[in-house]
Amino acid sequence: MLGVSVRAEGMTEQFPPTDDSLFAAAFSALPDAACIFEPIGVAGAAVSDWRYLAVNPALCTMLGIIDPTGGTLNERFPKMAAHWGPDLERVMLSGTPEVLVREGFQRTTVFEVALSPLSYSGRTALMARVRDITSEHQDREMRREADARYKRLFDAIDEGFCIIEVLFDANSNPVDYRFIEVNDAFVDQSGLTDPVGKTMRQLHPDIEDKWIATYGRIATTGVAERFEDESPALDRWFDVFAFPIGDTAPHLLGILFEDVGKRKAMELALRHSENRLQSLINATSDLIFRMNPEGSLMEQLGGKNLLGEVSGQSDWIEHFVAPADRANVRKRVDEAIAASQPIEIEHRYLKPDGEIGWLYSRAVPVFDEERRITEWFGMSTDITSRHEAARELAHGAQMLRVASEIGKVGLWDWNVKTGEIYWSDEHYRMGGYEPGEVVPNYELWAQTVHPEDREASARRVTEAMESGEDYINEYRICRPDGEVVWVSARGRFLYDEQGKPVRMLGAMVDTTQRRREEEWQRLLVAELQHRVRNLIGMVRSVARLSAPSHRHVDEYVDHLIGRLQAMGRTQSTLTRSPGRNVDLSELVREELLVHAVQPDQCHVDGPEIALSPHAAEIVTLAIHELATNSIKYGALGDTGYIRIVWTSEERDGQPWVSFRWQETAPLSKTKQNRRGFGRKLIEERVPYELQGHGRFQVHDTGVLAELEFPLVDAGSILDPRS
Repeated sequence: MLGVSVRAEGMTEQFPPTDDSLFAAAFSALPDAACIFEPIGVAGAAVSDWRYLAVNPALCTMLGIIDPTGGTLNERFPKMAAHWGPDLERVMLSGTPEVLVREGFQRTTVFEVALSPLSYSGRTALMARVRDITSEHQDREMRREADARYKRLFDAIDEGFCIIEVLFDANSNPVDYRFIEVNDAFVDQSGLTDPVGKTMRQLHPDIEDKWIATYGRIATTGVAERFEDESPALDRWFDVFAFPIGDTAPHLLGILFEDVGKRKAMELALRHSENRLQSLINATSDLIFRMNPEGSLMEQLGGKNLLGEVSGQSDWIEHFVAPADRANVRKRVDEAIAASQPIEIEHRYLKPDGEIGWLYSRAVPVFDEERRITEWFGMSTDITSRHEAARELAHGAQMLRVASEIGKVGLWDWNVKTGEIYWSDEHYRMGGYEPGEVVPNYELWAQTVHPEDREASARRVTEAMESGEDYINEYRICRPDGEVVWVSARGRFLYDEQGKPVRMLGAMVDTTQRRREEEWQRLLVAELQHRVRNLIGMVRSVARLSAPSHRHVDEYVDHLIGRLQAMGRTQSTLTRSPGRNVDLSELVREELLVHAVQPDQCHVDGPEIALSPHAAEIVTLAIHELATNSIKYGALGDTGYIRIVWTSEERDGQPWVSFRWQETAPLSKTKQNRRGFGRKLIEERVPYELQGHGRFQVHDTGVLAELEFPLVDAGSILDPRS
């Protein structure tokens, strides 16, 4: 076929001619949209425009136009001419066909455009074939995103994970395995570095054969296995789950594993500890027991048999407690059961030889899921010698006993007669001192108590001293650096033979964090209740106002859902920054983004303004209605333009915001009489809800909506300033 010289005022290339009749038939029958352009230009200058020489039916259908043959691209589609002009000119000048992929102007579609120079009816021409590949593009993007998610998940696993290929010899015996892929945790869990592409024998020639044999068996049988085993070569214990990938060769396995060496060491230590504990129980001079939920029947579990024969049917109070103490013991047990608290009691008991001794017993309840007591476990200690020679007991033994009774935290020992006080190191630190920094005494303690709690705390000490009951108090202390902390204290007085207090032993714990969490929870509940009440009121109002403007239920539901979703976006914005107001700019831009408003369709400008939650809800609904109506009837549904601006000014000493929505659209659109929810919202609800003004006007050239209202910083009850 002879080439045809193409000249378009300065362009000269050789393009193949066409058989016009045959070409026209084939061109018209193309399933893809296609057209043929003729360049228009001046010699020595760039192409100024492109004339349609032929357009097939598929292109007319795609663009929704009548055959534009004879017209120019600039006349029919000026934006497209500016967008595609350089590509068309480049292909025409080079004489080389190109296939281009471009986004549509709405950025929701993707097209594949094939450009080919040719001679058509003796003219220099360029054929363009257009194919919508949006679905293919989306599929590729989805696959790319899925691959990325898989990689992120793969690397986010805390356990080691790898994919291996099991290698077999000619006799189908497993001899090694190669690492195909590993996650980020692989190196930490295995100790192997840079494994991908290498075999296990290459990385560790002395690796145990059992690992290769096990993976070979799984690859051969296709049955996944979960096991734990040790690798001396790697100096690690592994918890492994191995499973086949695919049905045929190559023999690929996925391996999820974790180094459990520390856990194995802990288990060994635990077993050792349990053995030691059992030995301690067997060797202890104390009685280890369990009781039924009512605390009446006792069964000895171990330790020294202080009571003689004890079985599961033994009513220990009747059989072992001295008659004079039975009523008090029963009363203390019943009180502990009612309060679901440990039983702590000293009482006289009947020894197997008939003598009277003293026991200290402590039992703790075991609860079910509904916090019902199912049984008690406890320990009884013979304290007869202590009662006989209380003054000779070592100070350290007493401190240890009391610490075990009341929590073993910040401890004190107050000698009531001398005024001397001993503090444990933790007690010093809890008060804001270094151990030994000050000399503790009653006056120093009283000074550290918060002034508002000082009188009540001193009164409780006196009451405990006089009654013989435990001292229990929760109060604030002021540290030397000014910090105020809450503490929970519990103590007990010891008395001499005359019943006079001689010592007080006790302990305290820091409860500041618990109190803060309780207060925070209370505030969160209050804030939630407040927001829910406001939201329910808004939903009720929106539903009521939406009904009159719709004749059909489906239309009402669709519009109501859209408005509720707009309200939901406002709540989402509030949730991201609880306790604060909403930035007007963020609100506007997010709502425009939801409605897919393009940057070249609108102008947004205004200062930084913080709206109260209620104002944000009203303004969001207004913008939603304006945008929705604009898409259906106005600028956003055509080639119009939207200008959104806002300002702030002082009126009578109070800040006001003025919000303006100005649409410019073709006359045919703006003349439509748009009355309904949006107009009512702007003209009626804004003055009512925000104590401001609202105007909505339709002009020949577009729509104007204005909102004016005072700024009220509602804040949040979570904000300590509000």
